[in-house]
Amino acid sequence: MYVYVWQEVAECSGHYHASGGVVVFAKSQARARALANNEAGCNIGVNEEPDTTRKLAGEGKEAVYIMPDAGCC
Repeated sequence: MYVYVWQEVAECSGHYHASGGVVVFAKSQARARALANNEAGCNIGVNEEPDTTRKLAGEGKEAVYIMPDAGCC
């Protein structure tokens, strides 16, 4: 299992400020993208690479955490 962190994704929510961060726990980067892009409003582009990737000890559950940009409001 790995954790993939995208600090700034152009489109991760349907909010007014659509950008933000995405953290995904998955077995591969392809799976991480698929899981994240299956979340409403999230679209990690093909050119958006994770800022951090870490291998985790042991196996765990797949999970997606979206942190939308709060913007200026």
